[in-house]
Amino acid sequence: MPAASRIDPQSKTFTALDAASAQFANAGVTKDREVIVYCGSGISATIDLFLLRQLGFDNLRLYDGSMGEWARDPTLPIERG
Repeated sequence: MPAASRIDPQSKTFTALDAASAQFANAGVTKDREVIVYCGSGISATIDLFLLRQLGFDNLRLYDGSMGEWARDPTLPIERG
């Protein structure tokens, strides 16, 4: 889920919480599970982290370094396609 989809392109503000909630729900993100957000470096993922916290999610983690760090280690799996 690209974090940019939770920013209104016109106003450059966060998506309304009800719209963000629906986006997360449609992706299967639920409060009963740990949620780990990541992006290329860990910066854009903070958008999701912020909105999820606003929506009452407590079990949240940010993968600081994110895919940039993960992809540098050839022993770690990456799914493609």
